[in-house]
Amino acid sequence: MSDLAQRQTQSQKQIQKMSQVQIQALKILAMNSRDLRQEIYRAVEENPALEIVNESEKKSARLQNEYSNRTTSSGAEAADANQRVLEAQADRGETLQQHLMAQLELMKIPRDEYELCQKLIYNLDENGCYGSSLAPETLLDKSHPTQNKKMLERCLDRIQRMDPVGTCCRTLEESLLIQARIAGDAPQLALFILDGHLELLSPPQPDRVLKKVLEYQKNWHSKTFARELPIDKISLDEDAAEEAIKYILTLNPRPAGEYVSDTSKADFFRPDVVLTVERVPGAVPSDNFANGIVSGDSSCHFQITYSSGDIPQVRLAQNINFDKILVQQAQAFLQQLQYRESTLALQGCAIVAAQKEFFLHGPGNLVPLTRRQIAKQLGIHESTVSRVSGKKSNRYIQTEWGLFPAEYFFVSGVKTTAGTNASAEKIKAVISDMITSSARPLSDQALTNQLNAQGIKISRRTVNKYRNQLGANNSYNQKSTR
Repeated sequence: MSDLAQRQTQSQKQIQKMSQVQIQALKILAMNSRDLRQEIYRAVEENPALEIVNESEKKSARLQNEYSNRTTSSGAEAADANQRVLEAQADRGETLQQHLMAQLELMKIPRDEYELCQKLIYNLDENGCYGSSLAPETLLDKSHPTQNKKMLERCLDRIQRMDPVGTCCRTLEESLLIQARIAGDAPQLALFILDGHLELLSPPQPDRVLKKVLEYQKNWHSKTFARELPIDKISLDEDAAEEAIKYILTLNPRPAGEYVSDTSKADFFRPDVVLTVERVPGAVPSDNFANGIVSGDSSCHFQITYSSGDIPQVRLAQNINFDKILVQQAQAFLQQLQYRESTLALQGCAIVAAQKEFFLHGPGNLVPLTRRQIAKQLGIHESTVSRVSGKKSNRYIQTEWGLFPAEYFFVSGVKTTAGTNASAEKIKAVISDMITSSARPLSDQALTNQLNAQGIKISRRTVNKYRNQLGANNSYNQKSTR
């Protein structure tokens, strides 16, 4: 018979329990900018020992109202405050975004294309341009394969052709060129001047403009292997210069001028830009993560900066005595905010150090990297890294090569015959080059064979997956669509 008697035994286990403060710190770390703003305003409203500093009245009112509209405990007060704000605002009429969206609603386009157009519209500044906002490429949703560069070009063209013609350009100068191209009746010399040569138009006198154009043409062709200019095949005289000037003066230099820009919905589409990596001239002997410094090469290093964006700055209230418990709670909240900032900055430094070749030379130079490697280097838990760089974290890093989601820098690897790992990003770049340089369409198997010949061990199925992510058709699809 088995012994079923109960016995007492003594064992020792080490169990780590997180305090409420630690749990709240991790919660704040995972918040996006919008939620963090609301959390800060909630904390300030509940604890008089905290105060917000360095915010303009307009910005503070907008963000405070944003929080109040979502607070149920003081619904009546929030409604009154909101009503006062609405009454204080002048009737601005239709905004640029409303005007463009009304036109978009009438178009029968796929849902993904509609959503991308909507993001582009709410990303426009007061001039109707995106140059002072996010680059359009950053608005692509990588979870939707159909949202690629080709769709982006279609959406930009679609919005640029809406009324008013010429919005959704990088600059107002580019808007003039877009207006002329869409009109389709611009003189060749006018198009040449608008395409990055507006300095030739100053002053707008035919004889002076003609002289500058001829000088530019002469200097250009004095260069070795200079390509042909668009104006080489037209007659250049004062009449042509006068015609170009008159045409350019008919264009609208501020197409969005009669509208007020409304970017109130931009936060729904805008990623959290939390880190900026800047290349700084001058080498440094070693990394200094505490000060956001990562060594580069013999000519430069990198400065990693945490970007608070429009998150309000908060501090202990000055020169006022409060209950000791309130002060302790306020200090704990400030420490949690500091933990968020330092954790993001440290992980950014570790990513830059691990992916140094990318930050030195650009896309196509990532190496295999896992979150576990970053966690081990910084001595933190892997889940903490995931909170910052997960697929749904909406955290981005601004680099000289563009704006990239934090998850972009964590890539898997494929073994090579040399015993090293080639990153998925590197293989995609090789596949893209193969497809572009080939005179005929390549099948997945043909690409697989070429990669294997280069020492990259990869399956046809993986090649097919990478091709789809690049938005490139295989030879079978290209034949079937003819």
